[in-house]
Amino acid sequence: MTNVTEAFDAEQALGQAIAARIRDLRRDQSLTLDRLAKLSGLSKGTVVALEQGRANPSIGILCRLAAAFSLSVADLLNEHPSTVRLPIERTETRRLWTSAKGSSAQLHSSTSGRTMFELWSWVMMPGDVFSADAHSPDTRELISVSQGALSVVVGTHVEILSEGESARLVTDQPHSYAAASDVPAHFTMAVLERGGHRNNPGHSSTAAKIQGHVP
Repeated sequence: MTNVTEAFDAEQALGQAIAARIRDLRRDQSLTLDRLAKLSGLSKGTVVALEQGRANPSIGILCRLAAAFSLSVADLLNEHPSTVRLPIERTETRRLWTSAKGSSAQLHSSTSGRTMFELWSWVMMPGDVFSADAHSPDTRELISVSQGALSVVVGTHVEILSEGESARLVTDQPHSYAAASDVPAHFTMAVLERGGHRNNPGHSSTAAKIQGHVP
């Protein structure tokens, strides 16, 4: 029950923070609810629920919203993005997904602006599957498995990556990740997705991923 409670509390906190951020960004960019729904590929009802704090955003939804606002996910999550560009800037790690079984995804660092270049770490527990919609065209991911074994599915292609193995992915089609053995799979992920408003609202972004969902 502890993992379930922690996951629920984290989702609730994220949902409330995102609600205020969406309202502010939509006002600043003079976007109507209808226009934001169209740009993000979400239904108007989902956008309203998110803005009112009545729905918890998945990673995929965060990416769709970030792209709609022409921001990175890190900028979307940060109420006051830094405008100072130093040779070295510290970034804050954010856990954006947890499951009842203990799987998790953490965003460690991201570039600021329209192009999403992100560094993630993931833990997939046995029995969990993380499914993602297609990212925008030509999105690339680099994955490296540090513990356990990981099943990676992109479209109809399936690969099992063992500890110490890595792979390059083109994730502009549906894809998923799952532990491929009876022990947790730990892996790091770098994502490059060129930003801007999407022409095809059916694409969702970066980690455009997750099943915990807004109706």
